[in-house]
Amino acid sequence: MAPGDAETVIARVAMNYTASADGYAKFWSPVIRPLGRRLLEGLPWDGASRILDVGTGTGVLVEDVLSFAPAARVVGIDRSFGMLARATGARVRLAAMDTMKLGIRTGTFDMAVMAFVLFHVPDPSGALAEVKRVLRRRGILGLTTWAEPAVTPADQIWDEELERCGARDPSPQPSNHEAMNTPEKVGDLLSTAGFTPRRVWIEPLAYQWEVSEFTGLRTGFGPSRRRLDGLEAGKRAACLDRITERMSRLPLKDLQCRGTAICSTAEA
Repeated sequence: MAPGDAETVIARVAMNYTASADGYAKFWSPVIRPLGRRLLEGLPWDGASRILDVGTGTGVLVEDVLSFAPAARVVGIDRSFGMLARATGARVRLAAMDTMKLGIRTGTFDMAVMAFVLFHVPDPSGALAEVKRVLRRRGILGLTTWAEPAVTPADQIWDEELERCGARDPSPQPSNHEAMNTPEKVGDLLSTAGFTPRRVWIEPLAYQWEVSEFTGLRTGFGPSRRRLDGLEAGKRAACLDRITERMSRLPLKDLQCRGTAICSTAEA
């Protein structure tokens, strides 16, 4: 990907997350936080006094990080100003920063955490190499990405109805999910960036949605929100009415979100 194209993608992802930061914080963070916590449980915390949370978003993992390292200096970075604005209550220093160009001195941190962010980066190996640069020698990276994205049968209803009413995403963003959806691919990415993988493992996700919660997610965050927002008011209302009617007939099992995450630890 050319540098100009990469910058466009990075800016688009940041803009999209800024626009839906509230929906992300309210409806999506509770789903993925347990997986982030399980990653942290697998990290070696002895000697971790300076920690970088890469793609901190709304700061959802900050309290968990501090529960393992209460005396540590934690810095959270994200390119999305809207996400950072939702993280202002977190007990960390926050900075708007591009993962591909970290404004941080070499060898500054003992540990870095990247939870569900690497697949948004146009050049994953380059981003990992940049994170390695700011870690001290033998510093630790904790990384989580998706093997199988978290979905429910209810998602099909939304996608069918949005397609039926001609809703299009005005700001689509590519994903590098396919480059890191197996433990082997994650290990290869880490090695290519100069890390020594220590452990790569699978974590399952199961989350039971309520209809109102799921509707809040799909209207408040992600491509479905952008697609709905692009519709004329009457058409949007009609689309939501059809979705609501179909959702009301779903059994609870069709609102259970299932996915699989890949967690890994590596040494710089």
